[in-house]
Amino acid sequence: MKNQNSAVVAIIVAAACYGYSTIPSPAAENSPFIYFATSDPFLKQGQAPTRNDITVLGGPFVENAFGGATQIFGADYTSNYILGAAYGRDFYDLGAGFVLGGVGGVAIRFGEDDETSGEAWAGVRVRQQGLVIGDLLFSPAFTAGFSAVSGETEIEKRREARRGDGDASFLGFLGPELSVRWRGAPNLELTWQLHHRSGANGTFGDMGEGSNANTIGIRYRF
Repeated sequence: MKNQNSAVVAIIVAAACYGYSTIPSPAAENSPFIYFATSDPFLKQGQAPTRNDITVLGGPFVENAFGGATQIFGADYTSNYILGAAYGRDFYDLGAGFVLGGVGGVAIRFGEDDETSGEAWAGVRVRQQGLVIGDLLFSPAFTAGFSAVSGETEIEKRREARRGDGDASFLGFLGPELSVRWRGAPNLELTWQLHHRSGANGTFGDMGEGSNANTIGIRYRF
């Protein structure tokens, strides 16, 4: 099952990136082929930057802790999944291409081992405009906040038991992310995000790790 889920994630990422890169689009005039952006490189002259975004995302949970979960093609995937949506808004330009904003989201969690449960999360997001390569823009971001669930997954229940009095119903949330945009459709992004719930070494719910899911999403910016 691990190999099957790894293959599915690999195919989705490769196909999406291939689709973005093979659709012909004229590069921006007078721009180098590759450079780090300090503002949105796809804005037309006089156009204001977008401030809002909506992301639909989903993906499988992994058995790994945070470090192992970041190894997208080598993680130990389960047959349990998260499917949700998030709203984000940019608030302040920090300079040097960094933008401060906020994110809130809701999701359902379900699968072969897990009873269906709900999740809500909110946090502060810092994103960087990113690296331009031709007509593609690769942008990193990081979200930190809190997550509450209506019921724990089996992975979370096992980790609760290891801690003795652990409670994974309310934990910290971390979301490292990488997104890609194409100049021909500048309001759409393909995203990867690690959906990480954590007790921050006992700070929340007397928990260490909570759960991790590798998610792929589609984001609309407006």
